[in-house]
Amino acid sequence: MRDSVLLETYREYEWELLRFLAGRLGCASLASDIAHDLYVKLLQAKEHPPIRDRRNYLFSMAANLATDHLRVESRRREILADADGLVWRRDDELTPERHAMARAEFDYLKAAIAKLPPRCRQVFYLSRFKGQTQAEIAEKLGIGLTTVYKDLKTAIAAMIEARRRFRAAVSPDEEQEKT
Repeated sequence: MRDSVLLETYREYEWELLRFLAGRLGCASLASDIAHDLYVKLLQAKEHPPIRDRRNYLFSMAANLATDHLRVESRRREILADADGLVWRRDDELTPERHAMARAEFDYLKAAIAKLPPRCRQVFYLSRFKGQTQAEIAEKLGIGLTTVYKDLKTAIAAMIEARRRFRAAVSPDEEQEKT
């Protein structure tokens, strides 16, 4: 079986493509990963549309993949920033009191998770407990990547709110001092 025209173009401009992606992403190893993703995408494509300028088309595909990656990483950072503080820091000393508080908080958060809509709860479970990426979740559930992102954001917002309510119930004096 003969390689497609775009695969041949990829091989012809591979080093230039890597330099282009490294400049755009600011990281040579990440550029290599994105270039590999492009290569796999080209391998999996059944047919390509008629292309006038193969080099520009290839570089446009690479730029789109890099932009998508940056967008996903931006979303991931936003979600992680929203979730910051959901779990105590590892360097905290674990005392019996802290263990009991953590167990109570965990039970409170489990109850909050149980109140989420089923799909939202499933997205949260697959992401946080099964370690699946947003793209894997979207494919598995047959929903869009944006829907996965919104469901995760909803779940994390519910966790943050539940944690705030738990802490307010446990130590109302601290909450009054903050306001």
